[in-house]
Amino acid sequence: MNQRIEDFITWINRETESHRLPDQGVPQDPHGAIGLGRFRRTLAWHIARRPGGLVALAIQYGHMRTVLNARTSSGYGSRSRRGIHSVLDVETALAAAGTAARLRDRLAAGEKISGPAARRALTATVQVPRFEGRTVTQKFAKQAADYLARDGLVLFDNPDASLICVFKRDNALCEPGPNATAPNQFDCRPGCGNAIRLDSHANELLEEADRINQLATLAPHPLARRLRVTAEQHRATADTHHATAQPAEDLS
Repeated sequence: MNQRIEDFITWINRETESHRLPDQGVPQDPHGAIGLGRFRRTLAWHIARRPGGLVALAIQYGHMRTVLNARTSSGYGSRSRRGIHSVLDVETALAAAGTAARLRDRLAAGEKISGPAARRALTATVQVPRFEGRTVTQKFAKQAADYLARDGLVLFDNPDASLICVFKRDNALCEPGPNATAPNQFDCRPGCGNAIRLDSHANELLEEADRINQLATLAPHPLARRLRVTAEQHRATADTHHATAQPAEDLS
């Protein structure tokens, strides 16, 4: 496998050179050959940061983890491999920390916040560090697991629902498991006590409502009616945000 990775890097560099994209190549690494473990970490980083990436990462590495909502007990070792828990925990923790950092930046830029978990979200943004990149050690993997175990203070971006989940098991309507450290993001439900939204989320909902209304003009009548109902729900959610949203300093 290590030789295949080296061959893959050679192919990448040959292709980038032929397409005159030298900045897209894989440079020589001062720490030596990339190897299977480091390649897995790099691949995991890129998967986790795509929309729905944490779920895709769990599937790619052989675990659904109930759509990433609980830690398994036997883990990667049950497939005669090692390290999947640390990969999943580290990437989930880094993605959650990135969500908190972006929330902090948006609030500092003047966006308003709404939702029942708004105060908890503000607490989470104060406590989160920035991760610009680092070497992931065994100690850091444990820190990632501890970070995710802070029930009620870990933020998960859910672009499909145009919100951020400030995950707290007892409040969650997505029916997480008893030891869950992350929400079931594909079962996000309206009215959940973990949800928050920013002005940018409300604007996304309005844009999506316009797009759905455009689709409705081309759809058969029964489908068009359902599409317009969905569009109105998006508009109502956005209106509720704008009517109730507050600056961060008013909630401090």
